[in-house]
Amino acid sequence: MAMSSRVLDQERRGGSKWYTDWQSRDHAISFDFRHTLADRNLVCNYESFNDVRLLTERVDRQRELVLLEVGCATGDFYRYLSLKFPRILYYGLDISEPAIRRAQEKFPRGRFAVTEPDSKLLDAADNMGMPHRAEIVYAKDVVHHQTRPLEFLSELLDAAGEALILRCRTRDVGETEYDPEQSCQYHYGGWMPYIVSNLDELISHIRGQAPEAEIVVYRHRMVLGGQHNRCLPKDCYLKETGTAETAVGVFKVTATPGRVMIEDRVDQNPRYTLYFRLRRLLGPLVRAALRPRRDRRR
Repeated sequence: MAMSSRVLDQERRGGSKWYTDWQSRDHAISFDFRHTLADRNLVCNYESFNDVRLLTERVDRQRELVLLEVGCATGDFYRYLSLKFPRILYYGLDISEPAIRRAQEKFPRGRFAVTEPDSKLLDAADNMGMPHRAEIVYAKDVVHHQTRPLEFLSELLDAAGEALILRCRTRDVGETEYDPEQSCQYHYGGWMPYIVSNLDELISHIRGQAPEAEIVVYRHRMVLGGQHNRCLPKDCYLKETGTAETAVGVFKVTATPGRVMIEDRVDQNPRYTLYFRLRRLLGPLVRAALRPRRDRRR
């Protein structure tokens, strides 16, 4: 059977079969949900997550610096930073062409670019015209979708001049399963890697590349197996494995070099406005009431 034009195009560009489905329009639509949030609710949404809390705790709002977001999707983090860190010069990269088109449509003043799955991160950043290496690299929910997550993490560390902030998936007990055939997730009509990294191994890798950096880990513990179309190793279905959605901050410029801090810290529930909560609660009821009744005579 002939391959689809999308798959053929991905193969010509040197991509992996694991990344073809990121070109799905459904992917861009699903990641665009924050576009409907008013500014206040957008801020509440982002700041409910530990990775953004690391940013707000450690970055001076008055300082001018460059931030590179890797895996920017449809660009709403750019809007968040414009509201809360207006002096940050933002650049966003993603492998999804539909997502980048949507980001450019929403934010014509933003700096967004498509990169290839096998492109070197520093080369992709240089091609965007960044004035210098980014002080901060931010990568939310990107590392665990890589076929070679530790190699990708090394690229993120190389690209970060002062700090890397990321959100990934970790486990306290058991070795990392690196085979995406054994640890994956079904989304947008296809399979993608979903690699749950052993936390000690992850920290050791960071320490080997940035021995003087301070590492701050916030774990939001949850059982990762059995949710959201995931096919993971069996022990990821057990609480005893200690799986978590984990925020990691690697601070190369710090007053406490070499320190490693690990803390269990639950992601917060966003404190949306009352109007938004009522609209979300009552909206389905109103739509159901207005929907024409079916002809019962059928």
